[in-house]
This record gives sequence, C-alpha cells and structure tokens, in this order.
Amino acid sequence: MADSTYHYALRRDPDAILRQIAEAEAAEGDTRGKLKIFFGYAAGVGKTYAMLEEAHAVLEKGFDLVVGYVEPHTRADTMALVEGLECISPCEVAHRGITLKEFDLDAVLARRPQIVLVDELAHTNAPGCRHRKRYQDVEELLRAGINVFTTVNVQHLESLNDKIAAITQVVVAERIPDRVFDEAASVELVDIEPDDLIERLEAGKVYLPDRARTALGNFFSQKNLAALREIALRRMAERLSRKAERAQAGPRVEAGEDVLVYVTEDAGNVKAIRAAANMAEAYRGTFTALVMETSRSSKLDAARRRTLRANIDVAEELGARVVTLHGDDIARQIAQYAQAAGVTHIVVGNATGLRGGLLAREGLVSRLTRLAHGAVVDVVPVKDLPAQYGRLREERGFRFTLGDAWKAAASVAIASAIGLLIYGMGMASSMVLMLYLLVALLFATRADGFFFAVLVSLGSMLAYNFFFTIPRFTLHAYGLNSSFVFIFLLLGTLLATSLAVRMKSQTESSARRAYRMEVLLESSRTIQSAVTLDECFRSTAGQVVKLLNRPVVTYRLYADEHVGEGEVHDVPGTKGADASAADLVSSTEAAVAAWVAANNERAGATTGTLADARCLYLPVSAKNVVYGVVGVVMDDTSDTSDDADFGAFEKNLLLMIVHECGQAAEQIASAEERRAMEVKVEKETLRSNLLRTISHDLRTPLTSISGDADMLLLDGDTMERAQRERLYRDIHDDAHWLIALVENLLSITRIDNGTMEIDRQPEMVGEVVHEALEHIDRRAGEGRVHAEVADDLLMADMDARLIIQVIVNLVNNALAYSPVEGSVVVKAAAVREQGKPRVRITVTDEGPGISEEDREHLFDLFYNGSTGKPSGKSGDFKRGMGLGLPLCRSIVEVHGGTLEVRNVQPRGCEFSFSLPAVNADDVVGEKRREERRG
Repeated sequence: MADSTYHYALRRDPDAILRQIAEAEAAEGDTRGKLKIFFGYAAGVGKTYAMLEEAHAVLEKGFDLVVGYVEPHTRADTMALVEGLECISPCEVAHRGITLKEFDLDAVLARRPQIVLVDELAHTNAPGCRHRKRYQDVEELLRAGINVFTTVNVQHLESLNDKIAAITQVVVAERIPDRVFDEAASVELVDIEPDDLIERLEAGKVYLPDRARTALGNFFSQKNLAALREIALRRMAERLSRKAERAQAGPRVEAGEDVLVYVTEDAGNVKAIRAAANMAEAYRGTFTALVMETSRSSKLDAARRRTLRANIDVAEELGARVVTLHGDDIARQIAQYAQAAGVTHIVVGNATGLRGGLLAREGLVSRLTRLAHGAVVDVVPVKDLPAQYGRLREERGFRFTLGDAWKAAASVAIASAIGLLIYGMGMASSMVLMLYLLVALLFATRADGFFFAVLVSLGSMLAYNFFFTIPRFTLHAYGLNSSFVFIFLLLGTLLATSLAVRMKSQTESSARRAYRMEVLLESSRTIQSAVTLDECFRSTAGQVVKLLNRPVVTYRLYADEHVGEGEVHDVPGTKGADASAADLVSSTEAAVAAWVAANNERAGATTGTLADARCLYLPVSAKNVVYGVVGVVMDDTSDTSDDADFGAFEKNLLLMIVHECGQAAEQIASAEERRAMEVKVEKETLRSNLLRTISHDLRTPLTSISGDADMLLLDGDTMERAQRERLYRDIHDDAHWLIALVENLLSITRIDNGTMEIDRQPEMVGEVVHEALEHIDRRAGEGRVHAEVADDLLMADMDARLIIQVIVNLVNNALAYSPVEGSVVVKAAAVREQGKPRVRITVTDEGPGISEEDREHLFDLFYNGSTGKPSGKSGDFKRGMGLGLPLCRSIVEVHGGTLEVRNVQPRGCEFSFSLPAVNADDVVGEKRREERRG
C-alpha cells in the first residue's frame, strides 16, 4: 500500500491496499486489523471524499465493506458517494437536553465486516459512550480484526499541537497520540494547493457562506494554510523515514540521547512535555516524565490534581515512562536522578516575562544548570504558568496556617513562663536562651511548614527582649551585647526550627516510601508463593488494599473465557464495601470487567473507556494472555472530588503489583498445564502398557482354549474319558481366569472414573471368606488354602461382591508367589482399632517375602515384581498383569480401610485389612422390626 499520494494530482491503483489486506488476513496468527489514514492539512482538502472513492473501489473487488460513520457535511459531492454503500446507523446519545449522533461501535462489532469507514478519528465522543475518544473505538475494532479507513488532520496530532497553535493562534482540543498515526498500516496524504482550497471555501463547497467568511478571516488564511501544508508534508516525510529505518534495522534500539521532562500541575506544562517528546524522538532516546512528590503534594486542591493527572496522561500517550521522586529540593532531586539514569537532556517549563531572582523560575533553571553535571537543561517558554512567587513559597513550605500560628504562640508563651520562673530563681540568663530554643524545637516536630519557624523566631526574640532584657517589660535594649544576643537568638531559632520542620517532612516522606516499598516486596513474596490462581488473586487484592486503602474487586477468567463472579476485598476495620458490595459486583460493573478481560486494556473510572464505572479495572495478564481482572474502587470520580485518583507513584506500584500477579498467574497456569500433560502422558503410558499386557496375557489362555477346543472337535470321540475331562477342565479354568481378568479391568476402570457403586450391608464374614475360596485357582490352591474364622457369627459392614474379589486376588497372588509345598492361610478375627470394633482379615503365605525395593512399587499398576517394571516388559515371569493388588487397595480404601503388608518369620508375607464390625444381635433385631412393620 502506498504511503502517500496527491489526491488531485495523481490517483494510485487501489489494488495495492486490497493485496495488503488479503495478505494480512492470510498471514498465520495475524488477527489484528489494519488501519489506513487519509491525512490532510486542513478541513476541505478532500479526505472524506478520497476515503469514499477508495471504498467504492474496494467494494468492487468483492470485499465486505460498511460505512460506520461519516460526518454529515454540507458537501453534496461528498455525501453523494455514500450512496450505494452499506451504512451502520449511528447511535443516539442524550446530553444536556439535546440528542447527539455517535458512531455505534457495538453494531459494527456485531456486523463484523472486513473493512469499516470511520470518519474524524480525533473526535471526542459524547458522555455515555464506551470510550472518551473515537480513536479508542478504532483501536477496539483493530483488536477485533476489523480493518478501518479513517481521516485526520495534521493539527490533531498531539506532538504538533503547540507548534500549530503558535502559528494559527487556535488551540485544537481534539487530539490523537502520535503512535496511532505512526503505527498505522498506511497513511495517504490528500493534498491540494492552498489557493485551490481558498477557492473552494469561497465557493461554499466546504462551509456555509457565513462560516466560510469567518474561517477565511481567521484559520484559513493563506499564511496559515501554507504553514500547515508544510508541516503535514514534513510529518509525512518523517513517518516514511522512520518506517524505512525500522524496516532496515528491525526493532528499534534506544541508543540515542535520553530526555527527561519535569511534570508539574501547571496547565502550561503540557507544552514542555510535547517538546520533550519531540526531542526524544529526534534523538532516538528514551523519554522519561518525572513527577515530584513534595510535602505539599497531599494538600493540592482538586483543580491542580486534575491538571497533574492530565499532564501525566499526555506524557504517557507520548510514550513516556513515568517516574516519581520524593523530596522538597526539586532541583537537586532532578539532577541526582538525571546523573544516575544517564539522562542527557532535562526539559523544564519557564514563564516568560519574569525577572530573574529569588522568586522567579530562573532559580530552578539556574540550580539545575549548576547541579546537573553532564546534562543539557532545555527551557521551554510557557505563557500560562501561574505566578511564581506563590509557587516558590509553597515549594519551600512557607504557607500561612492557623495551626502553625497557635503552635508558635504557645511555644513562646510556655518558654517565657518557664523562663520567668528560672529568672526568678537567680539562674543565668543563658539558660533562658537555651529554653526558648528547646521549646521551639519541641513544637517544631508538630509544625506544618516554614511559617512556624519564622513566627517562633520573631516571637522568641521579642519575648526575650520584653521579659529578660534591661529595661525589663519594654522593647528597649541598651548595649552592644543585647544586639548580638537578639541576632543569635533569631538566627539560631530560625535555623534550628526550619531544619526540624524539614526533617519532620522528610521523615514522613521516608516512612511513606518505606511502607510502599515494604508492600511491594511483600507483594512479590506472597504472590509468588501462591500455588493456585484463587490464592494468587486474593494475595494481590490484599496487597492492593494495603497500598491504597481502598476496597478491591477481583474477577477470575476461566478456561471457557468467561469472567467469574466478582469477589470484594474490603479495607480492614471499615465497612466501606459491606454496604455496597452488591453495587461493586453488579451486572454493569461485571460488564466493564468482562470488556477489560476481552480486550486486555484498562478501563473504568479515571480512564477514557467506560469512565462511569465505580472502579478502575486493570487486566491481569502475561504474554497477551488474560487470567483475570482487578478493580480498584474509586471513592468518587466526579470533577469535584479531591480523592478521585491517587498519585503517580501509587499508580506505578499498583501496575507493578498487577503485573506481578500476571507473572505468577502465568507460572501457575503453566504448572497446571505441565501437570495435566504429565497426567495425560501417564495415562497414555498406562494405556499402552495395558494394551501391550492384555495382548500378551490374553494370548496364552485364548491359545490354550482354542487348542483344547480343536482337539475335542477333531479327536473327541476317540479320546479317553480322563483326557477329555482334563481338556474340559483346562478350558474351564482358562475361561474363569479370563473372567477374573476382565472383572479386575472393569473394576479398575470404574474406580478410576469414580463410577463404582458401593452396596454396603452387614454380612457374615465366614460366608464371604468361604465363597471367595471357591473362586480361587483350583489347581494351584487344591489342598494349600486354609480358612480360620474365629467366630461363625462374626459380621462386618461391606460390599460382599467387592470384598470377595479382594480375597480372591490376595489368595491367588499368594499362591503364585509361594512354593508348591507352601500353604496359604486366610484368617478373620474381631479386633479393636482406635477404640472401635472392627474385623481384620489377613492372608498369609510361606513364600520368600517382599523386598524393600518391591514394597515401594507393590501397589503400582502393572507391577508384578518381576523386574521392578510393568509386567508388559517381562510378562513371562508369572501370569498376571499387575492389576490385582492395586485393585485390592482401591476397594479397601473405598470401604474406609487400609491394605497393609508385612513380612513374617521365619518366611512368608502377610496382607491384611480391616472392616467395620457389626453386632449380630443388632442385625437380627433390626430384621425382626422390619418384619413387624411389613
């Protein structure tokens, strides 16, 4: 796509943009839409006309295109081009008694065309719209994968606002960040000669005649238009050169000269910010916005708070990294930071028309020039800074407060009263001087500013003169010594108390910084130690509450990409969120959180998106994956609130905590994915082992059954009776072995899936044991298995079918690992465990016992003790899949018991487990009662 064209001089082939859009849509993983800007130097050059012409050309190529919003100009030729294009109806917003028509963002997102036309990119939306600016609407469209055509004039670029205002004497309020312009996929310059534009104005093709005459006499003068055109051409050339540099050098490396700007609460400071941003771009260096938090910062009025916040927002939009420093010595703090960070250019605003001296801004500039070694101090003239005298007085802490006046008066009065007592006792007058200094220092620890130091110094000098200097009780003094005493008392008290006031302020500032850093370090420790996402979010909310002392709302984003219910975290010791918890997680607030999660952008109070929300919502994300949303409750977001926002330093800490939460959430999610993958791999391994083992272990009995059946079919009539019976018995035994194997497999599957149903009833233990012995391998167990049940009436609570399966598996396992001459004993006896009656069943063999190595894997699936590995790898050791013992353990655990194993002396092994005992008399009585009821 061509980056520039002259609309009336040379029309380009629209196939370029079509190819670029098609290639972008076909690119793998590139889901973000492309932005094309029609760029001009003034209204009326033909931006909208060119955009509509290209829309028709694109539509003819078969692309899905709609008109999202076109400004309803009075230009007939322009509006005629809208005909034939699908249009999205604008939404209507009521504001101050009138109805405004705005771009309907939700309708376009629901329609989801390939390309949408959105006129006037720098437009400010009416209150009640989702975003404060239209360019934010466009950015949401781009994130949704929708390509956008739009228009903008050069005077709407943020970095050029001051330059154009100085030329045209008109300050443009509607602006867009330069990054939107620079990051656009294509920018087409729509250009005509200034004389031609003036002719169009005079002909009424741009504005109505009355408005056209006004415009020609002001903004649209020949001089202004020529200057604006030159600026637009230069800006277009800069964009092309930057794009070429990025294409050749790849990602930008910040290796130039770094620029720092001092951000204040003055309205004119925005000019210095823009100048610094332009310098950073020209020098190819980093851009830092420095905010000072002084002792007076907490006492700023609402208007200055809003201005400071607006200036910080402008700096962030221009790409600045915001840094907050603490202290009252602004020049020294800036110089020290610049030296530590390697900053080469420091930009400050300077009021014009003021004389140099103590009270003028030149004091700050001169100090910076003297202290900032190795850095160039750039001064930007600003006309609308406030009076400097009051500002410097506030920075020095010299402000009148009634509290300081009362404290100074009390200090002088107390010192004078005690001094009179000391003087009456005949002590030296030097002690009175020390007394004034001591009392003044004590009160200075509770003073607010330098005003106290001045008052207490003057008051102490006059009181000492009045009460203790001859002639007493007058303000007269004689002798040279008195003059020196007065001077030393005045200067000493002034210096000592001012240092104490400053030390108090620095101590409070240090305490605040220490607390904030402690919260940050604690946040890193607690969040990183979380093992689940819920725990991670709760830890984050607790740390944010500690930092800001505001209620916090958290939302989790689940695997199906829906936002869960909000959880309110209140400030300890208050009931602030209890009464309004329902409001904080209402459907409206949850919708804002859902938008933040879907777009991975902050929104809510104090932002330009969904600003009517009660909370400031921040996405918890890492590597563009959103895990949840954190909402900080703002007390009041109205323009008259002093507490609607918090400072830049707290905001940076908040972003760091949320970022830390995102990193921890990513680690937790990665760990869960690894665990899920390990489980999946383990299941696949078990499945492979199962299939391999089944194929191996089923082959032998099936082959035997098949062979015996073939022999019976072919030679059955000629065989002897004993030989036929042996073959029948072999087929019978192999079939029962297969049935037992399938039963074990089904039981293991049901237990693993949690679908096994337990039918527990009182059962006679002796009957269960004897029935189990009837199902064992008859050939192996003939004459070798003995049952010993201590009491024929012994009963236990069990599922008889499953317990029979346990006993059968344990006995068959004992027979398989015992010598031919060895016996197996099954015992059942009543015992008491932890004070409760139970029935313990044991299976004891006379085999070699179990080694320590085998005992560790005894209850693992597919382990048969052959080599310490799954039986599929050495299935010939004993016929068996290694399913019996794991199944036995699972069944016993379902019954609330534990399957235990131990070696016995002199040789052999014993498996045992216990079941809850049941009193036979109680069972008989219950049956009789049921019979009576029946």
